Amino acid sequence: MDRRESYDLVIIGAGITGLSTGIAYKKIFPGKEHRVLVIEKQPVVGGCVSSFAREGFRFDTVQIIPDVSDILGFFNIELELKRFETNYTRLFLANPLTRRSEIFPVASGSSEFEKYLIGHFPEDTQKIQSFFRYCDAMHHELNYLKTEPGIFDVVKILLNCRRILANSGKTYKEFLDGFRFHNQKLVEVLDIFSSFSGLSGNRCAALLTASAMMATLKGSYRPKKGFIEFPQHLKREFENRGGKVLLRTSVEKIITEKGVAKGVKLNDGTEIFSEYTVSTADSKVTLGKMVGYDIIAQKDAVYAQKAKDAPMSPSGFAIHLGLSEELNLKALGFDCGYNVLTTGRHTHEQMFDAWEKGNLLLSDDAFHMAAIAPSVMTGGRNNLIIHVVPVPADPWIPLRKENYSLYQEKKLEVADFYIRKVEEYMIPGLTQHILFTDVSTPATYARYIGSPSGSNYDMMPIPSNFGKNRLKTRTPIKNLFMPKFSHGIWPSFQAGLQVVDMISGGKIMKGNSSYSNVSNSDG
Repeated sequence: MDRRESYDLVIIGAGITGLSTGIAYKKIFPGKEHRVLVIEKQPVVGGCVSSFAREGFRFDTVQIIPDVSDILGFFNIELELKRFETNYTRLFLANPLTRRSEIFPVASGSSEFEKYLIGHFPEDTQKIQSFFRYCDAMHHELNYLKTEPGIFDVVKILLNCRRILANSGKTYKEFLDGFRFHNQKLVEVLDIFSSFSGLSGNRCAALLTASAMMATLKGSYRPKKGFIEFPQHLKREFENRGGKVLLRTSVEKIITEKGVAKGVKLNDGTEIFSEYTVSTADSKVTLGKMVGYDIIAQKDAVYAQKAKDAPMSPSGFAIHLGLSEELNLKALGFDCGYNVLTTGRHTHEQMFDAWEKGNLLLSDDAFHMAAIAPSVMTGGRNNLIIHVVPVPADPWIPLRKENYSLYQEKKLEVADFYIRKVEEYMIPGLTQHILFTDVSTPATYARYIGSPSGSNYDMMPIPSNFGKNRLKTRTPIKNLFMPKFSHGIWPSFQAGLQVVDMISGGKIMKGNSSYSNVSNSDG
């Protein structure tokens, strides 16, 4: 490579956000004269959205997406998605005293779910109806939000977004408490949506959880051939439009000069110059290492301190099990998208309390996890994935470096604990059907994503760092952008579109925070 090569736009990271940014830019600025480069340190694209094969079993790293057909249309991508027709998730509320669990299904479709809740909790009928009306109205208020609101936009938001404004500083727990439901099991069922944020309801921003709930209830899907299809199709479309992807390449520094981003310096010393730079890498790595908090502070000390102090989401465990075909998971109801097994919403908060002290809570009386069987829906050999969050980075990251054999031994011990809980409360006889086991730990995520803490959700979506309070995409370093709308495929798509909308002066979304709010034609 020419050591003085230059581009219009350089994007760090070939995950969903990075590739979306690249396609959007090439749509708005077509032609060979507009050069865009995506740099990825891994040998494949996708980031946190991928699929991998082990011993004939295919596992996905993502499990559920809402309807993204409008965005796929914008990207000119045809992708076959399978909808969860009956239930898209289930809550297994475990009782450690009886060693049994009560199952609460979450139906696909908000009206169906509302009817189920009213039928199951009739004493809360009016409150349930009020809850869904309120959430639906609040979800529609998103149409008035702008990525970078001006004075007149702020006035419109104040007039039209009273629910969003009233809940912008609340956790999901505080939001639910405001409806004063009589039956606490109803609260347990509604709290299941906080699990999708990687946080407990006591911590997660109410706006994120309620919006995610409404979006997924309208329709939840899986790609027929696995989630790897998303980045593969995006890469193909990006390259067809003239973009370039550079794999197995790491960025050491973002080059700045007098507070302006000028490009990137690779680990081998190569300098690549660009008019604009977008980083989708770990926020702390981007701002603290690639740029430097001291350099950012020279332009905006408040932003630099907020970035330095922003808490990162916790890491977790992913236990991948290859199973014999004799185990009929469909008969057990695992043809839904997600199954949460918990001893109660308080348990997840207990796990976070332990996590803050650097501990992993392992107790027969208090546990929280998710179990997913994607093969039931999309085919392939029988498999199950168990997700556990939160898990502290220490001792897993240092242990893998210092004593790999002990690391392997310890992670299998933890995996065995959660496997036996799933067997005890969800899938009788599970262990006798296991043919293959693969366990991802915080050390796995730290190596693959490049996050020092193993965080695979980046910044923690708590009220003080979500919505209007989050770090701005447009950093104080001129022409440097860090799109961190939220985690998940839909938010990652939106983040990519938002940043190009900002660069282009509103040519994609006219400044709106969501693409689906406006109508566009291909450029």
